[in-house]
Amino acid sequence: MITRSARRIAAVLAACVLAVLPAAETASAAAPQAAASHTAAARPGAGPNGRTTFGVQPSSADKPDGRPNYSYGVTPGAVIRDHIAIWNYSAKPLTLSVYAADAINSAEGGFDLLPRATKSSDGGTWIKLGRSRVTVAARSRVIVPFTLTVPRTVTPGDHPAGIVASLSAMRTGAKGDRVQVDQRVGARMYLRVAGQLRPLLSVEDLRTDYHGTANPFGTGTATVSYTVRNTGNVRLAAEQTVRVHDAFGGIATVKGSRDLAEILPGNALRISVTATGVLPTVRDTTTVSVDAVSVRGDVAIPDLPSLTRSQGFWAVPWSLLAVLAVVVAVAVVWWVRRRRHRRGPRQGAARTATTAPKKPAPASRASAPVAMVLAALSLWAAAPAAHAAAPGGLTVAPQHGSATEPITLTAAGPCPDGTRNVIAWVKGAGFPRDGKVVVGNSEIGTYPAAPGGGRVIPLTYTMQDYALDAGFSTLRGTYTFTVSCLEAPFGLKSLRDFSGSLRFTSKTSYTDGTRATPEKPAAGSSAQPGGTAGQGQPSTPDGSGPSAPAGGEGTVPSGAPGQGGVTGVVNAASADPAGDAYGSLAAWSLGGFAVAFLVLLAGAAQWVRGRRGRAARAGTSG
Repeated sequence: MITRSARRIAAVLAACVLAVLPAAETASAAAPQAAASHTAAARPGAGPNGRTTFGVQPSSADKPDGRPNYSYGVTPGAVIRDHIAIWNYSAKPLTLSVYAADAINSAEGGFDLLPRATKSSDGGTWIKLGRSRVTVAARSRVIVPFTLTVPRTVTPGDHPAGIVASLSAMRTGAKGDRVQVDQRVGARMYLRVAGQLRPLLSVEDLRTDYHGTANPFGTGTATVSYTVRNTGNVRLAAEQTVRVHDAFGGIATVKGSRDLAEILPGNALRISVTATGVLPTVRDTTTVSVDAVSVRGDVAIPDLPSLTRSQGFWAVPWSLLAVLAVVVAVAVVWWVRRRRHRRGPRQGAARTATTAPKKPAPASRASAPVAMVLAALSLWAAAPAAHAAAPGGLTVAPQHGSATEPITLTAAGPCPDGTRNVIAWVKGAGFPRDGKVVVGNSEIGTYPAAPGGGRVIPLTYTMQDYALDAGFSTLRGTYTFTVSCLEAPFGLKSLRDFSGSLRFTSKTSYTDGTRATPEKPAAGSSAQPGGTAGQGQPSTPDGSGPSAPAGGEGTVPSGAPGQGGVTGVVNAASADPAGDAYGSLAAWSLGGFAVAFLVLLAGAAQWVRGRRGRAARAGTSG
């Protein structure tokens, strides 16, 4: 039979759990297009087949040519004369408007042109067409000449534009209203003015929204959104990596991350991705890494930027906190009832010696085991999971060197089976809290193997280069390198990490910064895996090679490998890359687990004391 106390405890527990449960949950103009080669547009309701189709194409004075788009390298004051062909594939004549416009990025990241109602201010104003309106006979073409005049005061860099053919028509909407529809096709025009190119990207307005779960022992999701802006003067592509860390170094799975094919100067793209399996540890962290690369088909640009942005966000485990609150409340109620019960028999004995002590209520005897079980479950469920991948050692060569000479990293052992890519970054004074990428996400086969099975990874740039790219010039203290073995290209799950460090003894020179004992090499392997760094690094046939943080091609710089000895190897405990970044947060969270553990101990002590008291009273009454 359920006693009144037991019913009260059940009611409090149900109320707390319910408190954390989440609540249940016109006419437009056609979008412009930019032709990759030969662009056509169609609208239903015209012609023998119910379609009106027209297109544009780069052309010579006599006939269309095979150019995919217009691409000019010019100097200030230059004048270029060219032609565009306008096609009509329909069975009746068409009258089209022809005009030039500035290029922009669409919301999805594609190449677009300003609508006619929006005034151009850059490359689109340099183009003067021979005709602004043309009538094209059925199934024929018209070639229109144009002149491109570059201003003498123009700034260096890219000034993209395009030429548009437009067909306007009135249509009747679903509600009977009349709407004007502007159907457009366009040809791209890339204009690059000679001078200093400034490739530069920025990550702005980073925001992470955590969405919790009613399961007190479950994980939630997070929506990460940010803006990538081209603040330089040249068009760029970008490779992106988004990571969501909890306070214990665990990494959630991020879906929806994609590379950006082209960002025009002055344009920005808003990116949004979703992370699943986010462990709520009160204060989690989002890290966004963006590596600029040259646009496919464009001339390779050296010294491309690489940047990393990190931001903490609140991920409060409300459900778990509610359970802990219930445990504490039950423990307090039980403790108060026990104290009252223990005072009651003493007062009764003072009034009459023949009065027998009251037997404790069944609910009171059951309160302590219930409190201990709930506290134990909360403690077990909230305890951080062990890392699946044990860190390993990493040697840094040369052991003693300067900030202006290249460095080679060698892993002490092989990556686990299933590794497809590797990535490397450096942490230390001046760099972002989560580190700076020094070797972009690259296929593991790009790098040669050392005798012990580890990979030899030469860095394309020097420590001084990485520091300047991160916005500082003075190197000081210890810098730790970490190489992660990834299970998928641009994946987020690390199968194993290798770490090693160097320590700057002055502004320009460093020495071995490893403080731990080297790992024992595998049987038959060399005790100095860095000795094979001279094998170098192969480059791919297309010259892409492994991506570097500042856009390098990943080839081995002259004199980089094999300079001097190698450093010692850090052990697993000192090589955890998440320890420094999240140590304070983990300690703060562990305080909550300590409170639950203390409640468990207090409940156990009170239960033991109650048992002894009941036994003593039973012996006295007997």
